[in-house]
Amino acid sequence: MTRSGQPTLREADIRPDKLLERYLELCRQDAARYFPEHGRDDVPCPACGKDDPVRAFSKDGFAFSVCRACGTLYQTPRPGSDVFVRFYRDAQSSAYWAGTFFPAVAEARRTKLFAPKAARVSALCAESGFNPETVVEAGAGFGIFLDEWRKLHPQTRTVAVEPQPDMARRCEALGIETFQGFVEDAPLRGEADMVVAMEVIEHVREPLAFCQSLAELLRPGGRVLVTGLCIDGFDLRVLGERSRAICPPQHINFPSVAGYEKLFERAGFEDVAVFTPGVLDVDIVRSALRADPCILNGQPFLEELMRKDDATLGAFQRYLSDNRLSSHCWVWAARSGTRGGDAQ
Repeated sequence: MTRSGQPTLREADIRPDKLLERYLELCRQDAARYFPEHGRDDVPCPACGKDDPVRAFSKDGFAFSVCRACGTLYQTPRPGSDVFVRFYRDAQSSAYWAGTFFPAVAEARRTKLFAPKAARVSALCAESGFNPETVVEAGAGFGIFLDEWRKLHPQTRTVAVEPQPDMARRCEALGIETFQGFVEDAPLRGEADMVVAMEVIEHVREPLAFCQSLAELLRPGGRVLVTGLCIDGFDLRVLGERSRAICPPQHINFPSVAGYEKLFERAGFEDVAVFTPGVLDVDIVRSALRADPCILNGQPFLEELMRKDDATLGAFQRYLSDNRLSSHCWVWAARSGTRGGDAQ
């Protein structure tokens, strides 16, 4: 158990190696099939909006840059929106995720991810003096978070927005009100007290437009919770382009903590709080080291650190999480012009 009393989480619990490697191989195949090298445009930083990039590396045919202004890592030049729509609708990797990968880990994720997340979000609401009556999840997947939320708050109206047809049907099967489509098209303007989008922002072509769409769903006094990957996190910093989390065309946005702050301010939010409650950074690096004993060559301090006992590494992981140095990031913010405590 963790110090919070939640079940201990390991990367293999939610991303088993064989399933993940197959998924990543399909992503590489789909990248070649759906994303030609022509027809791509240089884009400014999707987080802060500045156009001052430094080329970082290329991976699987996609170039990445780092923003000098805020430190965000992002993919550019970027394919057009129509290509991404076809990819997420038709690609083998998307079908594999929905039909094979996620069902295999759904219950483990329910116990070790979604139930603790629902409890933590509920605590955030309580700390903010906030009692949401309508909760919308953008990119709801199989609807497990909303299902867990209803256990804590059975009177809540829950709405799933999910573009993938099979996943949308799973949400409906749970009795969750469901809109099959993208959040930009959801007919819920101004109806939500709280909008949640978990592990979606790293996928979207235009994060600013996505966040603005989330804001449009909120009524005055509403709040948003967005979770995603953060380039300031330990495992992403250590592994860099060798990280399995950097997997274009699925993951193309890796804001920094400062980048997340700027992004949500630009999108019309206030009271923006960014924190990194991730618990897997150390486990991810240790797993990478077991798979490739040379992956930390030239970094003797890190090699020695990864040989420490579980108690020491657990303390180090807590330090990362507590100091906004984990790669798993949460953003908790209020719709601009309102205060979070106004929603009762």
